[in-house]
Amino acid sequence: MTNKIIPIIICAFSVIFGNNTHAQTNEEARIEHLINSVKNTPKGTSFIRNGKEYSAEKAAAHLRTKYRRGKKYAGTAELFIENLASKSSITKVEYRIKFADGKIVTAHEYFTEELKKLKE
Repeated sequence: MTNKIIPIIICAFSVIFGNNTHAQTNEEARIEHLINSVKNTPKGTSFIRNGKEYSAEKAAAHLRTKYRRGKKYAGTAELFIENLASKSSITKVEYRIKFADGKIVTAHEYFTEELKKLKE
């Protein structure tokens, strides 16, 4: 009987941990998409962090660093937006995105819209 239980337990662990790994990979891909969406904004777009404007490339690099250091706070793309991508961890000041036409949106609004596009 023991010989039959062990393969069943091994199979169950494979299913459980395999699915978890897939979900984690999917969330990482969604987060990477959000970071790249900033990098790929139209020319003239800037990322406003603590009152200073940064290029899209620098903004993406900053967000990637925050994600790498704070992954435990961003298990999903939604948590990434909420906990890392929307405001400064130190000053708590909201990040904003300024487009070439002068329109400014909060990073939270921007990333939430980007995430909706992924679901479409």
